[in-house]
Amino acid sequence: MRAGGSSLHQALTPEACSIVKQSVLLAKRRGHAQVTPLHVASTMLSSSTGLFRTACAQSHPHPLQCKALELCFNVALNRLPSAAAAAAAATTAVGNSPHFHHHLHPYHPSLSNALVAAFKRAQAHQRRGSIENQQQPLLAVKVEVEQLIVSILDDPSVSRVMREAGFSSTQVKNNVEIAISLDNRTNSSLSKPKETNLCAPVLNSSFKSHSFSGLEHAKNEDVVCLVETLLRRRRKSTVIVGECLITAEGVVRELMGRIEKGEVPDELNAVQFLTFPLFTFGHLCKEDVDRRLGELRCLLKRYMERGAILYVGDLKWAAEFRESYSCERRKYFCPVEYVVFEIGRLVSDFVETGRFWLLAISSYQTFMRCKTGHPSLEALWGLHPLTIPSGSLALSLNSD
Repeated sequence: MRAGGSSLHQALTPEACSIVKQSVLLAKRRGHAQVTPLHVASTMLSSSTGLFRTACAQSHPHPLQCKALELCFNVALNRLPSAAAAAAAATTAVGNSPHFHHHLHPYHPSLSNALVAAFKRAQAHQRRGSIENQQQPLLAVKVEVEQLIVSILDDPSVSRVMREAGFSSTQVKNNVEIAISLDNRTNSSLSKPKETNLCAPVLNSSFKSHSFSGLEHAKNEDVVCLVETLLRRRRKSTVIVGECLITAEGVVRELMGRIEKGEVPDELNAVQFLTFPLFTFGHLCKEDVDRRLGELRCLLKRYMERGAILYVGDLKWAAEFRESYSCERRKYFCPVEYVVFEIGRLVSDFVETGRFWLLAISSYQTFMRCKTGHPSLEALWGLHPLTIPSGSLALSLNSD
């Protein structure tokens, strides 16, 4: 990908192209020789309503945390060499050639190798998604903002700044990918109204913890029952089973809110919620899956002293996939099956610490599917059902 404006128009959507152009202006304003992923990340973070900042805010709701992240990016940008310093170094290297000085002016920052690599990663992800979803011809594929964000977050310099500010690139990427998947689901539902499930989980695209329009207010007894279940030592993998996923999702969100406010027993007071939705793995290659699983394992180790709840969301997608492709998945790499087995290993590795919980939601029908297969999802993860409203269908679902 060249640095020219025409090539940017060809490779990026207008919104993504606008972000890159603003990043070029930022580099020029600061007198930097190159445009780097740090410039792009800083530009995206500066938009108060942008997806990147919103995803960051979901990881750390306190507004001062995003301000701290802005400061860290500003410090990182201050460390970059200026164009004048780069020119002076180049002059020393090649001598005082008049021909050389002719090419120093006018000054235009170029794209760094790291930024070009990020563009290529974004293009690869975008093409892979278009092939899987049969959306548009490859020649017409353009990198969207969502893919640009994910690729920028994969850059080591950006990840380092995120860590310095107390953020996890993995968690922010998960938030972004949830937005992508939900947007795709919404578009699919609009194009296929007959297949719309009125009880599908409603997640607000702004990722604000307590402003989920359409979400039912969770009953106190259901939340209390969930807390009691989590505190039972031999039940570390819990699936909330209900007639409607909106209700189940509401219980999870209420639990998150109570943990944030400190309105839970001491054992859960400091635990970290990590969202790891399974449906975001459908189009990933093994290398990408391994990288994300490795990042997740590192996060779990970091939070193990305070405790961590790994929330994988609705099990329907994974259960249906395993049921539909039980034969085919043995012939080639299947990201869903691979992630399912790896999460099973995580449960096995971390459950003995007493500070790790796996949490999911499902409908009654989906949970019955989780009980089938060799091995079943229920057996792999050691799932224990918690039915809501409390007590409903308890006899038919109780696996003890």
